[in-house]
Amino acid sequence: RMGIIVRTPEGRIALYMKGSDAAMTPIVQFSDWLEEECGNLARKGLRTLVVAVKYLQPSEYAAFSQRYEAAKRQVHDRDAQMRNAVEELECNLELLGLTGVEDRLQDQVSSTLETLRNAGVRVWMLTGDKVETATCIAVSSHLFARNQPVFTLQARNKEEAEEQFNRFQKRPGACLVIDGESLSICTDNFARQFIEVACNCPSVVCCRCAPTQKALIVRLLKLYAKK
Repeated sequence: RMGIIVRTPEGRIALYMKGSDAAMTPIVQFSDWLEEECGNLARKGLRTLVVAVKYLQPSEYAAFSQRYEAAKRQVHDRDAQMRNAVEELECNLELLGLTGVEDRLQDQVSSTLETLRNAGVRVWMLTGDKVETATCIAVSSHLFARNQPVFTLQARNKEEAEEQFNRFQKRPGACLVIDGESLSICTDNFARQFIEVACNCPSVVCCRCAPTQKALIVRLLKLYAKK
């Protein structure tokens, strides 16, 4: 997520923020429609962005500015202290709205992916998108073949991950869709087995991936798959 502090023409101090629903939901005021609408847009293949605002009192902004400037002068743990100062401000934001943007593919992406797939090249897509959005894009881009079975792995603990992973191994020829939380559980507990099995999939889509997770997947592929 990203944010900016501005002074409005009326003289008010406002913190505007934008980010994915996963990053923004914990810091905005409760909304009974946000999760549902994010899901609706994602199922249409649209990339969602949540926008929120928080109006600051002059004393509140002055206190934040003082903490932030003090953190910038620290010799040890400067980044962590700066992040803590910002996170203290990023709470209880007012939800302004939700956007859904179509991520149009470049020319010949679909035909290129289809050609690679027909040539036996296995393609992995690592993305920060929601599971629904990433799955729609995988289908529309021909990363997944028409009528090809797709297994979605979404687990919240080690036991669920192992149970779903065992079921996935019994579905040869299925493409794999896995979210970031499940990916972390698999790579933390049975990384080698996960990579070896996933490498046999026609295509793999890793959703809700942080940049560090994308780098981890590349390292694991080099380590275990010798790719």
